[in-house]
Amino acid sequence: MVARLTHEQAVLYARVSSKDQEREGFSIPAQQKLLRQHANERGFVIIREFIDVETATQTGRTGFGDMLAFLRATPSCRTILVEKTDRLYRNIRDWVTIDELDVAVHFVKEGAVVSKTSRSSDKFMHGIQVLMAKQYVDNLSEEVKKGLREKAEQGHWPGVAHVGYINNRTTRRIEVDPERGPLVARVFALYAMGDYSLQALTRKAFEIGLRHCRGNRRMTKSEIHRMLRNPIYTGDFHWLGKRHGGSHEPLITHETFEQVQAVLGGKPRTRSPRPRHAFMGLLTCGRCGCRMTAEMKKGRYVYYRCTGFRGACGNSYIRQEELVDRLGTVIERIQIPSEIADWIADSLRESQHSLEQTRRESIATLSQRRQAMQSNLDRGYDDYLEGRLSQSLWMRKSADWESELVTIDAELSRCLARRPPMSLQAKRF
Repeated sequence: MVARLTHEQAVLYARVSSKDQEREGFSIPAQQKLLRQHANERGFVIIREFIDVETATQTGRTGFGDMLAFLRATPSCRTILVEKTDRLYRNIRDWVTIDELDVAVHFVKEGAVVSKTSRSSDKFMHGIQVLMAKQYVDNLSEEVKKGLREKAEQGHWPGVAHVGYINNRTTRRIEVDPERGPLVARVFALYAMGDYSLQALTRKAFEIGLRHCRGNRRMTKSEIHRMLRNPIYTGDFHWLGKRHGGSHEPLITHETFEQVQAVLGGKPRTRSPRPRHAFMGLLTCGRCGCRMTAEMKKGRYVYYRCTGFRGACGNSYIRQEELVDRLGTVIERIQIPSEIADWIADSLRESQHSLEQTRRESIATLSQRRQAMQSNLDRGYDDYLEGRLSQSLWMRKSADWESELVTIDAELSRCLARRPPMSLQAKRF
């Protein structure tokens, strides 16, 4: 029996979900050949072809969206040619969208045609196939989530390696990049010194040869900042809001990482304290009015003398012990009246209450921010597994969210740490 030639207009849609599929049997050319042959046999005129190639770095279906827009704008074309069900639909939403267009869909490899005029039994069977495809995608997503979570629990980074590491495709683990790893460690060491701004460090990283592992391009300031915030270089890592002890080789120590976080947070770094003498900045020379400065002799005796800023005045040295005795006779006569002491105590109690209220409000705000960041991370991960978020975008956004979680947790720890209450008792001597 010879098929009737229709000469109707049709569009062709082909899709592969990874480069491996494109190479191994599900290729776009193979689908195009099958669909064009079907069009010739049925007498369809293919007026547009739409193609989607989803890779590890680019997901989403631009071709699918373009096809929908074309069909809405072209009432004369009401036929779609596609290889099979799971090439066209990825979820129930796609099915509903296609159904609303009032088009006939030819699933060539399955030998089925679905349209508004199809028998209810055909529509029912087609719906079963769509649900089965959806169940397969959902199950695959659950298995991928479970596998990645289990990998993280075992201490193995489950994603693409960060700058300074490389993915070993054989062991499926991350290893130190022999070229970039030492450079990353050097960048951390330079910033820990506190002598570089982020802008200056970005320039320095470029000068010493540190390039991004993807594209071998110059790293931006924001990328350098995220790198400095990432604990993966200490051997630990965050995955889905939880910190894991990694099994990979660290590039820096935890001490260096904490120093870097202190510099990023604007906290003063621990340094050898300069000697602070008891009366520095409090005394002036009785003869010329210049300030008195202190000197330590023989590593234990402290002497005060005039700086002589206006010239030698003839004043002599005085030992700190003698100053203590002289000033003590003056200070012991100082008394705080009881009403002043009570006022000071009341003011301190009010300040303590205000600080405690501010602390509770800060904890509530930080907790809300943390919950929002965790929700963003969870939703983003689901979108990544469902193909609605590209891998490059997921890696960038998840790094931002995880960095924000680390910052929020640090702020929460500081807020949750209670300080001893301020107290003062006025006593009349």
